[in-house]
Amino acid sequence: MATRNRINIGNVKRRFKRIGASLRLFSKNWMGMTGIILLTIIVVLAIGGSNLTPFDPYEYSTESPTEAPSREHWLGTNRFSQDVFTILLTSLRISLLVGIVAGSLTVIIGTTVGVASAYIGGWVDTVVLRITDVILVMPALPLMLVLASLPFLGGTTHWSVIAIVYVVVFWPTSARLIRGQALSLKHRAFVTSAKSAGASPRYIIFKHILPNVFPLMLTMIITSMRQAILYESFLAYLGLGDPLNWTLGQMLHIAQVHAAFASGAWWLFFPPGIAIGLITLSFAFVGIAFDEIVNPRLRER
Repeated sequence: MATRNRINIGNVKRRFKRIGASLRLFSKNWMGMTGIILLTIIVVLAIGGSNLTPFDPYEYSTESPTEAPSREHWLGTNRFSQDVFTILLTSLRISLLVGIVAGSLTVIIGTTVGVASAYIGGWVDTVVLRITDVILVMPALPLMLVLASLPFLGGTTHWSVIAIVYVVVFWPTSARLIRGQALSLKHRAFVTSAKSAGASPRYIIFKHILPNVFPLMLTMIITSMRQAILYESFLAYLGLGDPLNWTLGQMLHIAQVHAAFASGAWWLFFPPGIAIGLITLSFAFVGIAFDEIVNPRLRER
């Protein structure tokens, strides 16, 4: 028992050392730190939301429609006299929520299917490959347009529907990448030795395969979150978003409907456009930094 405890303590110490080394590498990467700082600011603003301003993002008025930025309204107002800055803060929360939920679920489902397919093999692997092939050969954007428009047959679209649509369309990509990594691990010496020693499939998957695919999984989650926010914004801009909740894409859609581009009301479309750009840029910077930590070859360049 004492020997086992010493071994466990040694494993824990080694893990903490690896985590510490990774954090030091990340802190030295200017792109990663810039991305983290940007994300932190965006998340704080999103959590604070409309509580940071005295205005209600869903309250209509006729007092000051389409008013340019001023001391009272930092980013002006829209056609319904709603404060654009308050709407922007509210939109950040929903857009980030879509990205976090959709991006995480996509990679988690893809990892589960990919690892199971690689380890079990046989007809299970064949079926999974055929399913992923069918979805992957379909153009992603038209498929999302079709799936996102279906709820309109029975009502309006909630933002969670967009998240589900994203997961349905993009989980095969994650499954394929994770499956390839898991297949290479399956035939490594340490996995073969564990099988020879009588280790159960559950032990091999959770102790040997998943820990080794986790770095790739983490990088994919960051990339998937960024991509989910972009697709949600695009679908909402086309009018397939949640009409009852503000998102960055919904802000662009309303600006387009109210002819903000033609009338020169730049404060209606520049803020959400810049916010989308900063969010995707911050996620991209963090993803690049993680790639360099996971892949030593990138650090050598």
